[in-house]
Amino acid sequence: MSDIQLPEAVPPVPSGPSEGEDLRALTLGDMAGLALALPKEGVENARSPLRKPAFATLTEEGGPAVRTVFLRGMDAGARRLTAFTDARSRKVAELERDPRAALLFYDPLSDIQVRLTGRSAIHRTGEPAGRAWESAAPSSRRAYLVTAPPGSLSAGPVSGLPEDVEGIIPPLERLEEGRLNFALLEFIFEEADVVVLSRTGHRRARIRFSAAAAQGEWLVP
Repeated sequence: MSDIQLPEAVPPVPSGPSEGEDLRALTLGDMAGLALALPKEGVENARSPLRKPAFATLTEEGGPAVRTVFLRGMDAGARRLTAFTDARSRKVAELERDPRAALLFYDPLSDIQVRLTGRSAIHRTGEPAGRAWESAAPSSRRAYLVTAPPGSLSAGPVSGLPEDVEGIIPPLERLEEGRLNFALLEFIFEEADVVVLSRTGHRRARIRFSAAAAQGEWLVP
């Protein structure tokens, strides 16, 4: 692998597919920039499909489990992404058993895919979880009033919410009762697999991040 000079600032996601000279000019540093650009766009643009990447964990049997998560924050320097989750969910149990995880982003406008792999931590209490809860909108907090763990069997289609909060945003005092079910999911990525799709020939690279530097190598798409 070759050492990479990471960009001082995370670049924007390209507005369209890379073709011709733009494609041929891509460097490993550019590919590393894209690995950071897609999640940053997801955090900053609530309407972007990059806001909702697929998040994969390992089940107790060792099989894959994949679901969509909503990104809430990013620290590019620390390679840290955060999301909110119900502390009773299966993914929390899976991550506490095995913290290895992956996030998959795909941007349909630029035709770029980024897969990040790393390790996760769950924060139920403490300052990070407290700050996250305080930052959550009332509509987000209401989700943690669901009476049974996510994925529980039901006799019919239900929201899982108590009757007194169904269809409304209740007062903050009522929302506070959901705090016990709330957790902050922290994901720190160590490696990125970046694919730039193009009609003239795709490009793919693997980027490995560390506290001190980053290294990269080209892959066959």
